[in-house]
Amino acid sequence: MSAHTQFADDLCLYALGALEGDAREVLERHLKECAECRRELEQLRGDAALLAFSVSGPRPPARARERLMAAIANQPRRMPAAEEKIRPLPVRPEQGQCAEAIPTPRSRWFGAFGWAAAVAALVMVFALVQQKKGLQRRVADLEISSAAQQQQLAEAKELMASLTSADAERFTLVAGKTPLQPQGRAIYLRRSGTLVFLASHMPALPPEKVYELWLIPANGAPIPAGLFRPRADGNATVVKPPLPAGVEAKTFAITVEPASGSAAPTSQPILVGTRS
Repeated sequence: MSAHTQFADDLCLYALGALEGDAREVLERHLKECAECRRELEQLRGDAALLAFSVSGPRPPARARERLMAAIANQPRRMPAAEEKIRPLPVRPEQGQCAEAIPTPRSRWFGAFGWAAAVAALVMVFALVQQKKGLQRRVADLEISSAAQQQQLAEAKELMASLTSADAERFTLVAGKTPLQPQGRAIYLRRSGTLVFLASHMPALPPEKVYELWLIPANGAPIPAGLFRPRADGNATVVKPPLPAGVEAKTFAITVEPASGSAAPTSQPILVGTRS
């Protein structure tokens, strides 16, 4: 037996933080002098770490599991030579007395098996914790996604109700009677301030300009009702711009404004709406 073979069991327990008392002190003194045992200890600690942090996958690394389990379960418990010499022989108990139990290879095997079971239970606990956290994140993501879908559905229902409401007012904005001239249609629900505007055949604008839609109330100054730029086909939309509720609309109009828009019209309207 080599000088450090007697510490094989203790190294496994020490790597798991389970070695205590005099055995721990003896091993720590030995580790200061034995480079081979220090390397073995680092490998055992590395294997234990791999087992602990591999729970996110389906199975821990086979090398780490086999190495650590074998080190714990298969190493026989050896006593130092000095202890073997002074170990007392079993004494046959007198009648009415109990002899002191002497550890047997079988009991030592069960002790090692108990440590192996403890490590396996630790790995299982880590796995269950990680799985629970993953499920919690998944549930939270699904709740957020469901809430967003419910919000979109509610907005779509609100918009559809506005478009189909009997109270909705419809305005057609035209530039002339010639076909394919710029045209716009506004659907406006006064009680909620909901507006949907559809434009077609709108001329393209330079980058520094933008079309601005205006709500012209029955009383008061024009109210900005959204900015837009037409697509390549000349079409554009303005959906639910921020408008005050309850404003009576006399008509709608479109002007060409600076790219950032204006608080009040700065040019003559190019389209003016009529109620349809």
